Order: sequence, then C-alpha cells, then structure tokens
Amino acid sequence: MSNPRPEEYLEAFLNFLFWERRVAENTILAYRQDVASFLRFLKECRVEDFSLVTLDTLEAFVEHESSAGLEATTLARRISALRTFFRFLVREKVARENLAKLLDTPRIKRHLPEVLTVEEVEALIASCDVTKPSGVRDRAILELMYSSGLRVSEVVFLEFQHLDLEEQMLRLWGKGFKERIVPFGERAKEALLEYLNRARNLLLRGKKSRYIFVSGPSGKPLSRQSVWNMVKRYALQAGIRKHITPHTLRHTFATHLLEGGAELRVVQEFLGHSDIATTQVYTHVNRRLLRESYERAFPRK
Repeated sequence: MSNPRPEEYLEAFLNFLFWERRVAENTILAYRQDVASFLRFLKECRVEDFSLVTLDTLEAFVEHESSAGLEATTLARRISALRTFFRFLVREKVARENLAKLLDTPRIKRHLPEVLTVEEVEALIASCDVTKPSGVRDRAILELMYSSGLRVSEVVFLEFQHLDLEEQMLRLWGKGFKERIVPFGERAKEALLEYLNRARNLLLRGKKSRYIFVSGPSGKPLSRQSVWNMVKRYALQAGIRKHITPHTLRHTFATHLLEGGAELRVVQEFLGHSDIATTQVYTHVNRRLLRESYERAFPRK
C-alpha cells in the first residue's frame, strides 16, 4: 500500500485543527495557504518524504518566501503554520522531530491602532439617518460595536440567543470558539430596542430570521464588506479624517476603557484575547495620547 501524498497530510492537519483544536475558520484558511506553499517548495526541491526535511530545507523555504517579497507579518504566519504542521506530523509519527520550532521569526513592527475621540464616536453615530429603517439598524450596530468591542464577524452573525437585553450582556464565541461574556451600555440598549421594535420588521417585510442585524427581506445577515462600507460612509459624513474601519471601534472601545481606569485583564477578557500581550498595545496608545495631551498643555516647551 502506497504512503499518503503530502496533500493528504495537509487535509488531515486541517481537519485536526478544526475538530480537535477548534481553530477559527480564517486561521485554517491561512494555514492551508501557508502549508500548501511549503509543499510546493518541497516538490520543486524533489523532497517527497517529510522525514527527509532538514533545518536547511526549512530555512531555504523561508529565504525563498522572503525573496518573493512576503511581508514580515505573512512570513511570521508561515513559520507559525509550519511549527504547528510539524508538531502534527510528529504526533502522527510522519516526522521524527519538529525542526520548524528552530526557525527564527522575523521582527514585526507593531503599528499603533487608530483611535477615535469620544466626540468623533458621537459624530459617527449621529450621522445615521434614523428616519430610515436601515439607519436605525446602522446606529444600533455602531452603538453596540463601540459599547462592547465586537469584531465585525461577531456583530454580523449575532443571533437572539447571544443577547440578554435585560441584563445588557452578550454571550459570544470568538476566535477558536472561545466563549466570553461582554456587557453593553445603556445607549446601546436604547438603540437596539428602537431597532428591534421599529425597524427590523420593516426590513424583513414579514419574513423571519435568526440574525439580529438583517440586510433586508431575505433575512440574511449583513456582509462584513457592507459594514466596512457603512462605517466609511458615516465617517465621511461626520467629517472624520482618520483612516477608520469597523475594527477602529474595537480599538476605541479598549482605549476608552483603559483611559477610564479599567484594568488591563478586564479589557483582555472583554476583547477575548488569549494572550495579554495582544491587549498591551492599548497601553501604548494610552501613553501616546498622554504625551500628546502633555505637549499641548504644558506651557514650557
């Protein structure tokens, strides 16, 4: 009986990530691309057995990808994917050891996220035309995203089972199917109630849908792109010059919580970050804002 082809190991690896590791779908798609690139490289090098892969092979692949012009972030993800893939191959007794863990990860320059002021958030939300059902919906979306720091994928697929209006809580499953409970404020509650009581049925025109934010009579959820376009449109109407996306509201939520005195661990829980180092970027934002305020206010330049 012939040995499985490398592509079959890739499929087995992806199934392992989904069913056993409960890895998010977007990560699985990225890892498919990363490992497939490596398999193509092995084919070009005529390496047909994973047990023949050496550290030199892996380093040559990284150099090949770097020479092709890959950004440091993509290259770092490639290496991370290889480490996870080879750990799987060792578990399956296809490779003797995980040599990918010896690869150096390129340094990534962290860019501080763009953050809105409270006044800019108010202007953004006030730009919604609440005389239209779609405007009432959009205002509820913006209020909720700012109030709870939701990812755009979480807000578009939000269902009634996730929402507790009375307690003002959301029960969410973020990346890697990790559950978290996030509160939302009074203004978000008011905007949600107005949308649910007044606008949602007008959008659905008598149809049913399990999704809270619907695109129209089909009952389908809004696409991520439509929310992205919506945020851009309202930012333009509000006169906001910053380059913002739906994720900017998430950054703004975290920054405003920290500025208000919330503990970093609490913000980490709200955002659903598995590693607090991911959340710590917002402390840098805080320091930047403090420095800007100091330079504007301090009389002795």
